[in-house]
Amino acid sequence: SESPGSQKQKPPPLAPAAPVAAPEAPVAAPAAPVAAPAAAPQQTQAPVKAAPAGGATLADLFSALAGPGPSTANGNGAAAQASVRDATPSFGVGMGRSMRALGVFNEVKADYEQALANVTDPEEREAILEKVHARSAPKALALARELGGIYNKAAQFVASLQGGAGDRGVPKQYVKALAVLTDQAPFRPFAQMEQVLVEDLGKKGSELFSSIDTQPIAAASLAQVHKARTKEGEDVAVKMLYPGLRKNTASDFSVFETMGKQIKPGGFDLEWLVRDFKEALAMELDLQTEAANAEEAQRKLARRTDVSIPRVLHHLSSKSVLTMRLETDLIKMSDTEKLHAAHLSRSECGELVSDVFYEMALVHGLVHGDPHAGNVYLRVGECTKSGCKPQLVMLDHGLYHTIPPAMRKDLCRLIIAQLSPFASHARRLRLAARFAGPLARYFPLMLSPWFVFSASLTSEDMAAARKQELPKSIAPQDIAECLVAMHGEQEKGGGGNMLGVLHSMGYTRGLLTSLDFSERARLKSLVRHAQIGLWAPAHQERALNGGSLPLMATLQLFLVGFYVDLTALLIPFLSLIGPLIFFYSLYMSFLASLWRFGGLNILAWDWADAEKEDASDDKTE
Repeated sequence: SESPGSQKQKPPPLAPAAPVAAPEAPVAAPAAPVAAPAAAPQQTQAPVKAAPAGGATLADLFSALAGPGPSTANGNGAAAQASVRDATPSFGVGMGRSMRALGVFNEVKADYEQALANVTDPEEREAILEKVHARSAPKALALARELGGIYNKAAQFVASLQGGAGDRGVPKQYVKALAVLTDQAPFRPFAQMEQVLVEDLGKKGSELFSSIDTQPIAAASLAQVHKARTKEGEDVAVKMLYPGLRKNTASDFSVFETMGKQIKPGGFDLEWLVRDFKEALAMELDLQTEAANAEEAQRKLARRTDVSIPRVLHHLSSKSVLTMRLETDLIKMSDTEKLHAAHLSRSECGELVSDVFYEMALVHGLVHGDPHAGNVYLRVGECTKSGCKPQLVMLDHGLYHTIPPAMRKDLCRLIIAQLSPFASHARRLRLAARFAGPLARYFPLMLSPWFVFSASLTSEDMAAARKQELPKSIAPQDIAECLVAMHGEQEKGGGGNMLGVLHSMGYTRGLLTSLDFSERARLKSLVRHAQIGLWAPAHQERALNGGSLPLMATLQLFLVGFYVDLTALLIPFLSLIGPLIFFYSLYMSFLASLWRFGGLNILAWDWADAEKEDASDDKTE
């Protein structure tokens, strides 16, 4: 989740880590980074607490069991550089890191419990929560910086997962504090990072490039990026994985896998969750996979001049080093002042972001797994007399998901069915069940809160939602089966990972929220590309290129947009008409039956094929 092509404010230097986080710490007493500012580097981590006088803590014990970690002394007493290739797991290292995280968790948890004890007044409770959020968020940031790796990845996701949930989903104090980890994580001295070049490419930076900056232009959870110039005079961004990262990650997963075998809610085996996370992170730790993903995305979006993906220089890349064309003049989506100064419309920027990511997922079946604010930027694109258009710059391509064609089309059908009065309640539920199993009735709300009108919610569901609780009718096994269904574990021969798709959509909604892009506009983009995703490739190409379409295809696009506009009119009255949603659903079902009986289903959401697919699905089931 690094930003190879961006030039931003230099991230803070990495301070020496706590003893239990030895794998993440720099080599012993490293020299200051070359060309570093004259001021002493600022320590960016929380101070390490001394062990109690009575003896060592559990964290100390696991740190001792872990051994010397990646920075070890050689025969001459000098510190030996951690290897970027070493992926040997150490349970002691992983447990020490986990215990450090658990210690911070318990400290913060206790703070919340003590501060809110015996507080009954709602306004007083909110005021106290604000204060506890404010003093707890820096602790989460310090922990992520200290341990790095997957802890940074988790922090990045928390900072980006806004998507309409507001402060109830992720308190703004955490979002603001953790946002710096997208591109300004603590960096390593260049002397350490240059060893990655030597280890993987066989030469130092001065031998590989005409010049290379010793100060990074970006640093995040897995790697840091340095600006360089090739022998041919081209400016490039050189992304290098952190030394010791693969060992730390393997050590963390040795603990997660052990615990995963013990934790079986409702008797349900969820080891695949750990396995899936491990496989996803393994993709990001192979920069050759990232290069292949970037080139695949370039092929899919080649017709779009409003999207830029940096070109890969393969002769200067490896599994631990990725060299790409340097992208300049980048603007963060949350930087309203710079967007205004560049005369870029925020609504046009939001439309570009939503169109690109929904086209990739719903038309091409290619899902960017990590589109947070440190990986996706804007800049001025094509300019005419009427003004300038935005261009989307996609930098990091380490994590991608693919959606199998059958699953992709079912997702498209489900999205359209949630808005169309011509889709039966049974069909909506059957499509949702493929993705969420026993919790199918809630799945549409993960795609958009506006789908509440077609969701099969009960009065118990509504009451639980008001209390921000799960309905009592939901058992732990239901949740486990829902996760299995979302992961595609029930599909023959493996299936698409809907958890990854939802993860990506959550990030996308976070980007759109930062641009104040309305849910109405987002939903229009979503359903438009869902409709295009159901067409034959020839019609898809004409629609995406702005070519002429058959009359019925044009009518379909008009109808799905009309359904969104109609829903938008109802949203302001949702609080007033909540009790009438059930009767609205009955009325829509009755209307759909009349239209079908009258032979007017030519205007339905999926043409006449819908009835054939219903019959085919019923026969198969």
